[in-house]
Amino acid sequence: MAHLSQLLSRLPSNIDVRMSTMGHVVWVSWHDKLAPAVGQTLLNYGGMLVGEEEEQSIWFFFTDDVFLALARLMVWGNFNELPVAIELFPGRLQFGRKREVNLLLDGALQAQQIVVTDSLEIWVHPKSREGKKGLPGITFERRSGRQGMASVEWASMTVDVRMPYASTQSWFAVLHPLGSPLDKAFQTGWTAMFKRLEALLQKHKIKSIVDNTFMMISIDNLMMLRTFMRDYLHSIDKNNKENSGHWPCVSVVADRNNLNFNADLPKKIGLQWDNLMPDFPYLSYRNAYLLGEGFTVRDLRFTGEQMAMDSWCNVMLDENSLSGRSLNLLMPSRLTTPTASGVGCVYCGIHSHESADCPTRLGATSGADVWENLGKLDLDAINEGFRAIELALTEKGAGGYAAVLAGEDDAAVVLRAVLEINAACQLRNVPRHWLYRMREPEPGEMEPTRDDSPAWDLLDKLITTAPSDLSSLEKKITQAITRHQRDPRLHMVLAFTYIERNDYARAEASFRNAALLTPSPALQAWNEFFLARLAEEQGLLSQAIEQYTQIWRVMPHWREVKYREIVCQVKMGFCEPILDQLIKLIREEPTYFNRVLIDPSLERGRLLILSALYDLWNEAKQCADADRARVVEISKRLDAWFAPEHPVQLQLGMKVRDLEAQASINNYLAFLNIVEVRPGIEKEMEECIAREVEDLRNRYKYYLDILQEIRDEASWFPFPAALREFSQEFNESAGIINRAFSCNFKEAESFKKAQGETPHLAELLRSLRKRLQFLRMVRDGTLFGLTLLKTFMWIEAVGLLLCFIAVPMVYFWGEAVHLGWLKDILGSEPWSIQKILILIVTMVSLGTSALRTTLVFERKREKLLEEARQQREQAQQTRLDRIRNQRRLEAERARKNQREEAEQANRK
Repeated sequence: MAHLSQLLSRLPSNIDVRMSTMGHVVWVSWHDKLAPAVGQTLLNYGGMLVGEEEEQSIWFFFTDDVFLALARLMVWGNFNELPVAIELFPGRLQFGRKREVNLLLDGALQAQQIVVTDSLEIWVHPKSREGKKGLPGITFERRSGRQGMASVEWASMTVDVRMPYASTQSWFAVLHPLGSPLDKAFQTGWTAMFKRLEALLQKHKIKSIVDNTFMMISIDNLMMLRTFMRDYLHSIDKNNKENSGHWPCVSVVADRNNLNFNADLPKKIGLQWDNLMPDFPYLSYRNAYLLGEGFTVRDLRFTGEQMAMDSWCNVMLDENSLSGRSLNLLMPSRLTTPTASGVGCVYCGIHSHESADCPTRLGATSGADVWENLGKLDLDAINEGFRAIELALTEKGAGGYAAVLAGEDDAAVVLRAVLEINAACQLRNVPRHWLYRMREPEPGEMEPTRDDSPAWDLLDKLITTAPSDLSSLEKKITQAITRHQRDPRLHMVLAFTYIERNDYARAEASFRNAALLTPSPALQAWNEFFLARLAEEQGLLSQAIEQYTQIWRVMPHWREVKYREIVCQVKMGFCEPILDQLIKLIREEPTYFNRVLIDPSLERGRLLILSALYDLWNEAKQCADADRARVVEISKRLDAWFAPEHPVQLQLGMKVRDLEAQASINNYLAFLNIVEVRPGIEKEMEECIAREVEDLRNRYKYYLDILQEIRDEASWFPFPAALREFSQEFNESAGIINRAFSCNFKEAESFKKAQGETPHLAELLRSLRKRLQFLRMVRDGTLFGLTLLKTFMWIEAVGLLLCFIAVPMVYFWGEAVHLGWLKDILGSEPWSIQKILILIVTMVSLGTSALRTTLVFERKREKLLEEARQQREQAQQTRLDRIRNQRRLEAERARKNQREEAEQANRK
């Protein structure tokens, strides 16, 4: 038993409905394997397969041909065994923005179940058969439904087997080659293509007529339409090497309805043939989906209103490279739909408003940040921005421009870029061009002083003047020209006035006068540029191309001129020949990629252009994808080497994070920026790592010198027991330094660990230095006291010895040695005098020892410290020699073991 709800659950739900239509839903259930004739019949009569699973499928029909298809199946089932059950009931087909398809059915119909018998059974819903009593050869008989079916008045079909039940659908196809019939290239190219088309029509026996440059084709049934479209698209596929002599041709397929097959058919279809895209047939959505599998349906543009199934779209073959190799971007219809008068805007190039209503008239001066900001948006964000613009313009009309531009969202960024495309022609930039003569001002350059020309004030008045007051302003400008006849700027202001009044002929004359009076070649070329823009807006594309070409010869570095020439070629429909020029322009100036992407003026060649841009996009994306992994590695390596608070992390990390953010943006400029910036950041990171490694090594050497100095200063200290806390801090500092020098600074983990210990090490050394001040005082005081005591005792001993020997000798033998005068001085109290002498000797000894100690203290201290240093270095050298010998013995033992193992292996 088949369950319809199970089949419907496979369809996407909660879609953003873009268009919908009522029609007939056919639910087909079968046993085992479905006969191919069933699906083929439904397909041939215009059925669209919506969903399918094991033993059931669901179809949608736009027209009443569904009854003819079912009648044909009943006739076939009368002569063949067909275990199939079919229900026909009304439903609504819904299409989402991304081409998702869903069916909206009545709740009772969704819960149905059906049992398939051994023969064909067809059940028709009462709403589906309303008004269908006049179908030739088809009648309906009420019949109670089976268990599981909806409780409605079902009916079965009775058909007359003698009727043909041919499909009522038919179409007319109209082909219109581009170019002038007087052009030799047209005569050659179109003749070759016409011969191929004629052979194709003869092959399938399709009728056609030719009138002027239009070729009209009559298509009688859906099978013929599918065959013709497939063969026609194959014949114009440029990837097919067998197709030679191709000529761009606009093609439209329209329902026959009440149209007649005659020379007036192109007029009756009601299309502007000069605005249609060549090489991609135009069909209604209904007819495009009738083509079935093998065809790709492409939207023309995005619209804020729900579209109808009769709206136009383009189709191409699935195997066409453009089907998969194209950027997905839809232009808003409000930026491409012309005004009722057909007059567009010279300032911004958008045809949905006139020049007097252009939003750029009151805007700020152009800036390079417009394209930088657009380069930071994803392609999906640009699409969403276009949709927001379309909705705003649909809701508010021309006031939607100001509403969007007032914001700071993606839609505002996109719209500013769209309005920036023709910035050279806009009033907001005229003062800057007058001041700087069409060059970009240098950063920080002072703005030149304005002269006393009345053109400045008149230009400001023009910007704020309403269209109804332009006549009085024109008189003021004319009067100013009579007083300043040689001022070209007044003629330009007058030309802008004529532009806003849509008087292009007089505007052209004023620009010509301004160009003749302008002494600067750049400003003269600018006035001639306006002449080309006026010709372009009037549809005189050949004249505009010729004018742009002349300006390009004079100013080959002004890429805007070349771009406008390319735009004119696209507007003429000859898009393919200029793709190489467009790619060259983008390679020279990458910002033109996004300009081409969002330019409404390129609608006539959008599919080919988006395909050409896709190649550039894919090339840049592949390079960026390769660099994205490198950027992630840079970020990981930066985090591995430096802590978050490290200056390198704060400075370089910001650049890396910005690059990571750009790496997640799907934008051509972002791709190029990643490829351009990543090597520089990687090189800067390597330089920072090398510099920080060297700086850390030098810092530890500096800390080692400080520690050695502290050690040398503290090495000769008379009270080792008092150095417990000092020794702890010293040993901890020495351990940190030893660990640092024992590791490899060129390894991130070791470097980061050693770097993390530097603050603690610096704090320890500061503490040791403070403690060293006290130790130095105690040590120097002790050394000074000992030296003083030693000197004093020697001098005192010598002095006392001399005193004890000299006094008795003088006293007893003074007369004999002729020192009687000393004996007289000693008198009868020699021991008292001796006491005085001992005191004098003591004082002299103390003074002499203090003087000598002061003189020799520094030398003695340095000598003791040097002896201590030599002993320490000798002990250290002894320890290193012992370690080397131990390592040498271990290496010899290892080699010996290897030799023994090798000998044992050889013996085995």
